[in-house]
This record gives sequence, structure tokens and C-alpha cells, in this order.
Amino acid sequence: MDELTVNHRHISSGQDETFENRQKESDIALIQRAQTGDTEAFGELIHRYRGQLFRYVRALTHDSYLAEDILQDGLIRAFIHMRQLQNADRFMAWMQRIVRNQAYSHMQRREQQREQHFSSFFAFGFGADDASWSDQDSLDMTLNHLLNDAERRSQETGYDPYQAVAQQEMRNNLHKLLGCLNEREQQVFASYWMEQLSPQEIACKFNLTSANVYQILSRSRKKVSQLHIHLSVEEMLAEWHSIGQNRLILEEPLSFRAPQTWNSAAASIHEMLGYIGSSPSLPMVMGMIGLSFRLTILPQDIHIAGPTAYNFKEVLTRGLHHMGYRSHAVEALASEAGLNANLVDPSMLEEKAKGKRLLNPRLVRALSLIRYSIHRGIPAVVWDLNIPEFGLIYGYDDAVRTLYGTDFIKSGTIPYDHVGRGVNQEVFVLTAESDGMIREMNLRAALTDVLAHYRGEDPYTLPNTVSGLAAYSVWREALEYRRVEPNGHAYNLAVLWDARRYASEFFKVLSVKWASTPLHSSLIPLCLQAEELYRNMSQRLNMLKQCFPFPDGGLPNEKLHADQAISILLEVEELERAAVIVIQALLEEMDQHSPEMVMV
Repeated sequence: MDELTVNHRHISSGQDETFENRQKESDIALIQRAQTGDTEAFGELIHRYRGQLFRYVRALTHDSYLAEDILQDGLIRAFIHMRQLQNADRFMAWMQRIVRNQAYSHMQRREQQREQHFSSFFAFGFGADDASWSDQDSLDMTLNHLLNDAERRSQETGYDPYQAVAQQEMRNNLHKLLGCLNEREQQVFASYWMEQLSPQEIACKFNLTSANVYQILSRSRKKVSQLHIHLSVEEMLAEWHSIGQNRLILEEPLSFRAPQTWNSAAASIHEMLGYIGSSPSLPMVMGMIGLSFRLTILPQDIHIAGPTAYNFKEVLTRGLHHMGYRSHAVEALASEAGLNANLVDPSMLEEKAKGKRLLNPRLVRALSLIRYSIHRGIPAVVWDLNIPEFGLIYGYDDAVRTLYGTDFIKSGTIPYDHVGRGVNQEVFVLTAESDGMIREMNLRAALTDVLAHYRGEDPYTLPNTVSGLAAYSVWREALEYRRVEPNGHAYNLAVLWDARRYASEFFKVLSVKWASTPLHSSLIPLCLQAEELYRNMSQRLNMLKQCFPFPDGGLPNEKLHADQAISILLEVEELERAAVIVIQALLEEMDQHSPEMVMV
């Protein structure tokens, strides 16, 4: 199979195969079908064994979050190499070996990272802009792995021949990597890595200053790192090519053509879930993830990044879990707010500008997760396709190294190596899947997280931001001191108005859903109170949205307009505080009358 194009929305292995049919199949039958590239069969196998594999990896790592990441990578590797499984009866042992190798490699990289040679660069001020490279994907780890540990690993008990082949391939790649350096760079680089000389010893050896050595090592590291990422992408593509999966395009998502919300994360996730099955409504998605209730402000100028100033992976995967979905994510995000893409020189957003930026170290993991999701018939949520907002990748084509994506800006193609090369050079990929036909929604957990955010107890916001109820005072302060940036201010208002509008809809949906269930009758009045409070908030915020329209932003720093905004924000804050009391009462009522209640 040279290429595969899917022109329908949901991948299925046949109209006559139901979820119940797959459950009745034997493991061997599913394995045989999975080895032909049947994603539904592979998915059923993972459904059966995922819990056992997760517990196995967690026992190795003693870290649930790390175990989840390792298992995710192991599943992708298993999917690619299913044809190499010789004995179907040994499937579980084969899977354990894969995730064990992933776990050992990951933990080894973490240990090596603690003793990273290049950390000494930062003390001298050289290579400080390389800080983003010091993660598990950095070249430092690979070089240490190759030069210091290859022989020891080859002699370990339980030595894996597959690992030996991989080690030899990596040694060959090392020679390719050094080929990108000029003669002096090769001399310094080899002295540091292969002879283990200190920068001071290298300076004496080649009659250089220590500063020259640090500069050469930093420059060489960038060059080698970029080539290393490029070679890793080629290796990944070769693996996928070996099983004949070179092109796959799902039906294009259409929600971005007529957006229903200002929240691109909610729009993308809602659309993605529709490929899995019957998707929760947009108000339910925004409410259960907590996006309807968030407010994060960057003080001083009300920066445009406020609405997205949170830990994407933790907040979004947590929200998906509350809705009954498993999720996976790859991220390489800055710890602080980036540039406002609406205010930069337009040339910085062009394709040629992306091509000049460094390749992101997480590129291979991001592409692997995207492809893995697409082959399960589900597009991937991706950050910053065209601007720093969320969109969807729904296809790929290896022949032209192109992804098919869409967001609020446009639909089109994106070169593979442009992932993570936007104006803020960040990577985030999110995928989801469901265990079965019935999902349980944990409303109590979702509302508990909402209250934590309101009280400023949410651990997943960014530094130098203010979240929840406390954000209103710093917002008013910026208006009082006339230091508001109009474009970012208008965006914050539009997103907040949209969020509270959907918060009202969320509680309306709950009250309607519970109306026919006597057990929940005591909860309906509280839902109706919350619905009214959030509706009143959205009406007042809409007044501000009209006064400060996006993108030009109006005149927020003129006294008349600033005073009006301050007055309305005070009213909204009062309504917000009343809503917090109602949500707390709702949780208490749920605990009293239905301690085990979940939304289904």
C-alpha cells in the first residue's frame, strides 16, 4: 500500500463490525488484523492491555505522569512495528519489552541531564539562548548515550539485539552529524565530546581563549542539533514508509469556517471529539474543561496572551479526563507570554520567516503523535499553525513533507519542519481517544477545578500572571494607570465575554438534562441561578466588547472609556463572586444527595 486517502469523517474497518463484535474477538485474531494496518483492531488490543501496561511502566518509573508519556511513545512504536511480532501468543511480553526499553532510555536521559556538560555554557553567557534545548530531546543526551554508554549497554544482562542495531545506526548518524561542522568546529567539538577535555584545556590545545571555545561549542551544538533533528525526522518517515503509510487525509474539519466561539482550544477539541463519536456539545466541552470559567490577566498592559496563559497539557488533558476521554500530548512551551502576533511585522509570520528559525527538538515526537492520531481516524489539536492559537491537523503527505491543517486564520498545508517554528517557537500537540461506547463525565471534579481557579489555587497558570477573581483588580489597575495595550485588551474582553456566555449555556444544559430525573431535582434551582448570573455577566461584557472592538481595540486609555470599563468590570466581578457561591452550594448539594453522581 503506497498511499492511503480517507475521504470520510470516521475511519471504520467495516459497516458490519460493531464495538461489541471487536470485544468478542480473540487476541490472536486482533493481532493478525493489526499487523495488516487495521487501526480498529490495534485500538481494541490497547483497550484490553493498556491498564496492565500502564501499571507495569509506573512500577518502573514510580511516576504516573512520566509513565503516561512513556506508554504513549511505546504505543506509537508498537503500532509502527506490529509486523515484527513473530509470535502472537507473546504479544504482551513483546509490548512490555518495548515500553521497558522506552522507560530505561527515558530515565537514563533524565539522569544524564542532571550532569549535562553544556550547562557550563550558561554561566559564561554563551549559549544562553540555547536554554530551550536542555530537555530530554537535546543532542547532549544523545551524544552522552552514544559515546559513554554504548559499550556498557551491549554487555548488560538481557541485552536486546534490536537495541544493538539502533545503537549502530546512531553511531553512523554521529559521523553524519559531525559533517556539518567546519574543520575548527570539528576539532573543538571532538576534543570536548570524544577526548572529554575541558573548555580550558581545549583553549590551550588550539591557542584559543576560553570565550572562543564556548562560542564555538555553542555554535557547533546548534548546527549539530539541527542536523540531528532532521535525521531523526527522516528516520521516523522511513519507519512509517516500511509499513506503507505515507499519506492519509481525513475529512476536513469545517467548524473553523463559521466559528461559534472565540476560544480556539474549545473549538478544536469539540471538533476533534466529533471524529471519535457523538461529541459533547460545545457548551459542555467548554464547561467540563473549565474554559468557560477561566480568567487570567497579565498585569501592566493586559497582554493578548492572558486567555492562553496556562499549562496546556495539564489543563486540557485534565478536562478531557473529566469528560471520559484518554489523551496524549507533546509540548515545548515557553514559561512566559510570547509576542502578540497581531502587532509584529507581518513578515515574521510568513513561511520564509519560519524557515529561518531553529527546528524544534520536539518535532519528531510531535509528528509521531500527529500521525498516530490520524491513523486512528482522529485529527490532532495543534498550537500555532498560523498564529498563536489552536487548530487541527487532519492529514499528511510524506511525498511533499506536508501536513493538512486548519484554524481560525486559514486552511491549507504546513511543511513538516514548520511545526514549532511560529513567531513564539512553541510546540503543543494534543490527541484524544475513548475506551468504549459509553463515557462518564465527572461533573464534581470539573466544578472543583473551577472553584480552585477562581480562588487563585490553580497550579497550572504561567508565572507573572493573576488568575480567577483576583484578576479583576489588576485589570482595573491597568485601566486606571492608562497603560493598556488596545489590541490585547480587546481580545481579553472578547474571550471573557464568550466564555461567560458559554458558562450560562453550560448550566442551562445541566438543568435541562436533570429536569426528567427526580434524584437531581434539588440541583436545578442552583443551575438556574448560575445560568442567570453568567448571562448577566455576558451582557455587561458585551457592552465592553462593543466599546473596545477587536482588533483595533478602541480607546481604553482615554479617561471616559477607561472609567466606563472600570465600572462595568466591578459589576462583573460582583456577579462572578455570587456565581462562585452558587457553584459551591451546587457541589455541597451534590455531595449530600448523590455522592457518587456523575454525568453520563
